[in-house]
Amino acid sequence: MGSRDPIRDFFTFLLGGVLFSMGAFLFFNQVMVSSVPMGLGLRFGRRAAGGWGGAGAAWGGGWGGGFGFSQGLGGGFGLLLIPLTIGVCLLFALRNQRWGWFLVLASVAALAVGILQTLIMSFQPTSLWNLLTMFALIGSGGGLMFRSLMAYDDGKDRQERAERGEREDH
Repeated sequence: MGSRDPIRDFFTFLLGGVLFSMGAFLFFNQVMVSSVPMGLGLRFGRRAAGGWGGAGAAWGGGWGGGFGFSQGLGGGFGLLLIPLTIGVCLLFALRNQRWGWFLVLASVAALAVGILQTLIMSFQPTSLWNLLTMFALIGSGGGLMFRSLMAYDDGKDRQERAERGEREDH
């Protein structure tokens, strides 16, 4: 193993970080994020023509109009605020705060999952050349960053080799 040049490795890492960041920026710039419109949240089986057709249309709406929650995540989403409030109350009232932290963290996690479920992500049309450029920048930048960090140790390997009586190759 040859000797390392920390200055050159630092600039290699910096160049890799710049290339990786440029590729990631270009890639994420092509992704559009929107949320589910409030009237369309979690509906199942609804066709653009307005219903299931067949028996569903004969029932005058009913299941033919689609089923699901009409307001985003539904009425139960607000119920997550109850354990959140109880958890905050327990955090301020008790000395042993494990249950309070559990309720607060579980409620916040469930709220975050509920919000993330309503997001719609789509990749905007782009040319193949632009897509290949994005992935080439991400790949080459990541490779340069990894290469600049490889083969660095904290001296343990050198100390172990010295204890075993092996000589270092330069």
